[in-house]
Amino acid sequence: MAIPIGGGNALNSGIIKELNPDGIVSGGSNSGGSGSVNGSGSFAETLLNSINKVNDLQNTANSSAEAVATGKSSNIHQAMIDMEKANDSFELMMQVRNKIITAYNSIMNMQI
Repeated sequence: MAIPIGGGNALNSGIIKELNPDGIVSGGSNSGGSGSVNGSGSFAETLLNSINKVNDLQNTANSSAEAVATGKSSNIHQAMIDMEKANDSFELMMQVRNKIITAYNSIMNMQI
């Protein structure tokens, strides 16, 4: 069964610091949606939106599995689909996290 990331205490944007402290590129709020790829919004907002989407998929998978286990639903196919979506999105999030950590470490090890 999937484990929800945030649970009751959701992540806030203060946890993830801005990568652009001097405001070289505008990182203002999105007017057209949440964390789009076209460059609007900050990296932190995009990352938080992605984490929240993964968390929503985890919660959906949990509720589907619980409904099947308690007999409230007999749709085991949809429960399995929800669990696979949650698993795949979590694995993708972990790979993105690993790439970010690798990039951060290589930047920190650069000679100035």
